[in-house]
Amino acid sequence: MITEIPVSATRINIKENLMARSKPPDDDFEKLLRACLEFSMLFPDGVVFIGGIAVYLHAMNHEKTRALAEATHDADFYISLADMADLRDIEEVTANRRLNKHQLIKNGFEFDIYTERHSALIVPYDQIMAYSIVHDQMRLSSLEHLLILKLEAFRDRERSSKGQKDAKDLIRISLILTGTRSRIQRDLIFPFLSEDHLKALDRIARGPEFLSLAKGNAKEAKEMRTQFHLLTGLLHQGI
Repeated sequence: MITEIPVSATRINIKENLMARSKPPDDDFEKLLRACLEFSMLFPDGVVFIGGIAVYLHAMNHEKTRALAEATHDADFYISLADMADLRDIEEVTANRRLNKHQLIKNGFEFDIYTERHSALIVPYDQIMAYSIVHDQMRLSSLEHLLILKLEAFRDRERSSKGQKDAKDLIRISLILTGTRSRIQRDLIFPFLSEDHLKALDRIARGPEFLSLAKGNAKEAKEMRTQFHLLTGLLHQGI
């Protein structure tokens, strides 16, 4: 049984003028989305997207966070063992044993593939799949599991440009969770959440990414940071 934690009724709404800055994806990103959709249609019950593509689609499917959605240049997905065997028959898949994943290039875009039982991701495939949702015909990790996966990625590459994007994605996830939900499914988070994760969230809370997401608007950045603290405060209470 999933235990839920309530989000404060005093949640902050991102301003409408920020929403107005939302732009349609460029042609390259449209091509990436089409490639993702093709994998989704081939393996509707075996492929679940994680990473930046999942964050983008979650953000785009909520009016309050649509303006914060950001295009990405690659995509990551989890796949079942059975579907991985079929994928190998139709695509040229390369193993990256050091990182316990596979990779392929489709339409000029790189895909990182994590396989059921063979992946080192902190959240197992069966858990990700059990609580996944479908947006735009693509299956996505739940926001709660995506939060954990992104925290792990941020810890590994915090001081790099990818780490900066991870921080922004974690802010986006927090804004979706606290801005569109009345309750958060704590049982999807706490089995995987560690003190190191909480410390990482605290570093993000003090960081400059809020101002970047707000396009330099200090007032909007402050509102985002306050809303981020709503989530981090709830998570600190659970440890």
